[in-house]
Amino acid sequence: MERELVSHTETTVRNLDGSRSTVESPGYYRVRFLVLQTFRGEPQQEITILTNEQGSACGFSFEDANEYVVFASPNQESGEFWTSTCTLTHKVEAGKDDTSLKWMRALPSALDGATIFGRLVSPSGFTDETPPATISIRGAEDRDATPDAHGRYVFSGVAPGEYNVFAEMPPGFAPVRAMEITVANKGCAEVDWPILYDSHIRGRVTDATGNAMNDVFMVLKRRDSRLAGGLEDVQLQNTDPRGRYDFSRIPPGDYLVSANNLGPSPTRPYPRVYYPNADSDGEAGIVHLDAASIVENVDVTLPNAWKQVVVYARVLQPNGSPAIGADVSAYDTDYTYSGEPANASADAQGRAALVVYDGRTYYLTATVSGGTQQRCAGPLKFTAKNGMALDTITIEHDWGNCLAQLSPNFTPPR
Repeated sequence: MERELVSHTETTVRNLDGSRSTVESPGYYRVRFLVLQTFRGEPQQEITILTNEQGSACGFSFEDANEYVVFASPNQESGEFWTSTCTLTHKVEAGKDDTSLKWMRALPSALDGATIFGRLVSPSGFTDETPPATISIRGAEDRDATPDAHGRYVFSGVAPGEYNVFAEMPPGFAPVRAMEITVANKGCAEVDWPILYDSHIRGRVTDATGNAMNDVFMVLKRRDSRLAGGLEDVQLQNTDPRGRYDFSRIPPGDYLVSANNLGPSPTRPYPRVYYPNADSDGEAGIVHLDAASIVENVDVTLPNAWKQVVVYARVLQPNGSPAIGADVSAYDTDYTYSGEPANASADAQGRAALVVYDGRTYYLTATVSGGTQQRCAGPLKFTAKNGMALDTITIEHDWGNCLAQLSPNFTPPR
């Protein structure tokens, strides 16, 4: 096996401290193999397979002097064969049975016919019982099957060709779209079906005067003690021009509904509000949903719009000079990581004007970047009043996220 690195580039950049770093742009490997056996395609003695250089880009890390089972597909434009870690490509372990090799070597003597199989799948995190569904195939031949207690079904020895696969769900469950598949002789196809209840949680979002609120970000949540925040986001959507939302196809359970979930932004002067009128999930009302039921009028009213004001900040470099071009941000202390902060860029004097909301408390930070380094100033805590001039902050920390210092577990990078 031989590997050739292609399109890999290196660029030298100047950092904030005057040093220089090399930034590598990933390429891909062209890997040449000696072919021991071909299972599909034209037999050949050697073949070249391409894969991305980085593992984060699903590149497969081939090693010299090893045997591999390679599943590859041609690029539509170049015709070159690519593989990745997202395929079944793997190293053959000496002395161990390889199920892929065993299956492919048995294909020539396998019985004629194709296999179509699958299962009914509950939404992630839910453990509902499998409903009594019927799975049907229509095409080269017609068959019906009832999934077992675990939701699994299989059609064996079917004629190769094109099929429509249907899942007929019982009353109370939402219909699912039919699938079109093609199976080859001695081949197979897996078709899984989601278990979706025919259920809804609906409501309307208005402002304090009763006007419909369009494009409000809504989140349906449920409590889950296994998660760090104790809440799981089940569905996300925005309200329509009439202020309406409709969470649908939801399993039964107890839910919370959050309106304007990300909190205030420069264009949305409202807090997050939990149904019916709570500031936090601890005070939120529970919306109980039975199987295949509809809960209407889960309405939320946003409070009066907050008043915008302007505050003035100044950012300096460690030597006292203006931090020209620094990114200056003000984060609402109640929405540090979920909200959209107020942003501005420092001018030639290191000054920036930030539009925030009157009476709200914020953390002020500033960041400068150069090469591979970032440095920050802050956080400075303040309560907004129109026209106020904030204390000067200085770029003094050798990291990019100054809000990280708010964590008692924060450890500065070395």
